[in-house]
Amino acid sequence: MTSLLKQPVDCSIEYNIQSHVGWIGHVSGLYADKLMRKIKTPYQYVLRQGETEFDYYVSFVQQDGTVKHQPFEITLAPEGWYYENSGAGGPFVDATIDDVLHLIMHCDQGECTPLVI
Repeated sequence: MTSLLKQPVDCSIEYNIQSHVGWIGHVSGLYADKLMRKIKTPYQYVLRQGETEFDYYVSFVQQDGTVKHQPFEITLAPEGWYYENSGAGGPFVDATIDDVLHLIMHCDQGECTPLVI
């Protein structure tokens, strides 16, 4: 008999972000900016590490072609995880970063696509 263990919420969202196809790791904002300036597709993005463990950035091309570096922070709670930037969202239990990234970027869900490098 085998048993399936549910991954704890405090590990799953962090793993989900850091294993995402758009993840570029712990790089400078300048590096991300130079990378994104080459992109012409609105809402194409990369995810990168912020200054602390649950602090991240989504760097993306805005509708007008400018690059934005949107910080967001993940907060863990017994009822799920939350994100916070210019607004807050959550709690999320089964949601992945793909499920909420459009809310952080302030665009429609179908508009945001990861840059694969």
